[in-house]
Amino acid sequence: MSAKETPLSSKRNSEPSPKVEKGKVFVAGHTAEHSQNTEEILALLRRLIEGTVQKDLDFLPEIVSEKEGIFLDLKGNWTKERLITELRTKENYFQIYFFDRDLLAKQKNSENVRTVRDLLLSSGGIEADLYYESKTACEIKLRFKENVKLEKELINPYFIKLEGKWYLLRLF
Repeated sequence: MSAKETPLSSKRNSEPSPKVEKGKVFVAGHTAEHSQNTEEILALLRRLIEGTVQKDLDFLPEIVSEKEGIFLDLKGNWTKERLITELRTKENYFQIYFFDRDLLAKQKNSENVRTVRDLLLSSGGIEADLYYESKTACEIKLRFKENVKLEKELINPYFIKLEGKWYLLRLF
């Protein structure tokens, strides 16, 4: 690892993650049983939230499809390889937008900013509504138990199922 690279796990934090509960489940265009899928998706979502709160998303490539990559904010679609490279870079996208308020304030040239981590920690707990567009596609609406107006600052995560496995396609 070069001097320019840093493992995110060196930034671990001890704050507890907000509790994530299953909210409503909506099924459109199919009638397949979704209980198992719902549990798998919620497990991935909980891992994402925990990793964000702990400032450790090194596992992210494990849950991103090689074929589809991942959509991040307005940055567009990233390949899995680009994601891996970015995670190894100091002051990377995740450090700025997800973890470090000072870096985000510098990036945005404003002190009135909130990282994804800040938003999740202010939630007071999260209810996750699942919207199945098909048997292999699910969007999640995160509903905060507190500071409800802040939930709009996050993008709805989106998961896809390929070859029997759920992957993250769009991050919050």
